[in-house]
Amino acid sequence: MEVPILCSAEEFVAKSNEIIKPPFEHGYYSICSSYREHGRLEREAQNEALANALDLASAICSMMLRPNSANEPFQPFIQLEGKRSAIADDFTSDQLEFIANVYSGVEEPLVKGRFADLLWVCVNPKKVDFVRVAIQSYLMLPIEPKTWHVDIGDCWKRCIRLALQIRDIDSIGLVETTLQSAFEKEFADSPFMRLWIADLIEGNRLCVDQHGSIAESLFEYATHCHTSGSYRVAREYLSLAERMFKAQGSEGNWLDCLVLSADCFEQEGDARCDGNTPSQMVANSFYENALQAYRKIPVAKRDELGVTVKLASIREKITEAGSGSLSEMGLVKTPGIDISEMIDSARKHVGDKESLEHSLLCFTGFSTPKYQELRNSTIEQIQQFPLSNLFGGTHMASDGRVIAKTPALSLDGEGEESELTISNKTIQNFQLDIQLTVEGLIVPALNQILSEFRVTKEYLKQICYQSPIVPEGREYLMASALWGGFEHDFGNSIHLLTPQVEHLVRTTLKNKGVHTSNIDRSGIENENGLTTLLNHERAEEILGEDLLFELKAVFTDSVGPNLRNEVAHGLLDDRSSASTSCVYGWWMVLRLVIRSLYKSEATKGSE
Repeated sequence: MEVPILCSAEEFVAKSNEIIKPPFEHGYYSICSSYREHGRLEREAQNEALANALDLASAICSMMLRPNSANEPFQPFIQLEGKRSAIADDFTSDQLEFIANVYSGVEEPLVKGRFADLLWVCVNPKKVDFVRVAIQSYLMLPIEPKTWHVDIGDCWKRCIRLALQIRDIDSIGLVETTLQSAFEKEFADSPFMRLWIADLIEGNRLCVDQHGSIAESLFEYATHCHTSGSYRVAREYLSLAERMFKAQGSEGNWLDCLVLSADCFEQEGDARCDGNTPSQMVANSFYENALQAYRKIPVAKRDELGVTVKLASIREKITEAGSGSLSEMGLVKTPGIDISEMIDSARKHVGDKESLEHSLLCFTGFSTPKYQELRNSTIEQIQQFPLSNLFGGTHMASDGRVIAKTPALSLDGEGEESELTISNKTIQNFQLDIQLTVEGLIVPALNQILSEFRVTKEYLKQICYQSPIVPEGREYLMASALWGGFEHDFGNSIHLLTPQVEHLVRTTLKNKGVHTSNIDRSGIENENGLTTLLNHERAEEILGEDLLFELKAVFTDSVGPNLRNEVAHGLLDDRSSASTSCVYGWWMVLRLVIRSLYKSEATKGSE
């Protein structure tokens, strides 16, 4: 491979100092672009050696700085389909030698610091001159709001890390002096600049003897912001002040921070209720945050600080705002779906059978969800419409309570929160399938069966006696629950059925050797609820992936109908107890009971 020819050190330094001049709107990216553009111009002018040197400088400045990494502080600017931009290990010894010959003549601190830092990382044996020049160059960078988050802040972090790494006491002292002086300044164009500086000081354990006064200054500014209605700014300052006071053991000041931070959430909630563009929904989220913030205060201190009264008040505001949120929601309508063919097909599927047994067997034979298919379909949907999943969602009950939250999907689609998002979206999509299945298949087929046969409770009781999955002594209860569905009394049916489902799952797991109870500190043994049972590590192995998903999606997941919770706490009313979810829950259990008879016969036959 041919090695690119590079120009002389003097020629490069002269050109670099000529073309690289601040301001740099986009930090290193602006510098990288300038080197690349002038490299192109030099190549067109047939000055290949200088063009190669400028391209080299462009590649070096293109790297992203990760200041907290000791071993790989330089990362590629872009990675795409197996390709990436430059990293430190890409540069050859000849290229590094060229940089070693030019860095001292470069005037711009951002470039000089980057060159010296790269040499410190890549050249062995290590030369302390490189790291000292990098530190000195980074120290020259201005502390200003406009550029702090455009690489300058990261360069200061890198400067501190390098100084601590080589134990450069003089440089550390200079860093402390500079940062403390900057913290004491007023930045009229950025309310957060002093916070960023203080965070850098606290995070690196600098100016330790000044932490008390810095925390007091943060709290004082937060109080001012709270009074002026800048609640978000106040909370950010209070968060850092709280951490610093707590580290110093200053309990009184630490508690003051917690109380004021909680009050900021509450006051902002009040403001959102009564502002120019009032929103109960937005206010409700602030009240929820206020409640969580007040709960951080130790129980022993709550009465003294008036927090107990505040907690009661906040809960009332949450209830009121949650109820008001419902009126702010709009109805989203989509074009209707013609399911007449599905209805006709369902009727024909169960109709004209020679016996009720045969008809019920067909009735319980409609297709059931396949978890992996639903999940893959959801992932495809997310990939097709990514924008709608970049924002989190809040799920509310009919009375305005927040019952679940779906986090925003990360850009890489990985991590626990992204997995939760995919899981929640899968359950939501399954609810649409449930509605279609109930209205297009289950209800029409049920009506067809009732038009041809008489279904008695005694008949269902005999089925339950024969079913291997119905626990002994539960046959009458299960039959009564199932019979309610044939009477179109799904409300009573689901209230009887839900606890029997829990016992059925418990018995199934227990028969496979799973401990289905827990013993508390007092030695009292309590049975685990359905949610805990379905979350057991062996539940999928015993129940199967598809059935486990179906049970969770219908009975226990808060994103779904959560029938176990709704029944246990008496939250279903006359209308909601006859919902499509309740009908599906009834049919699902009927399916399990009926099908278990034939699985049992098949097993006996194979034996």
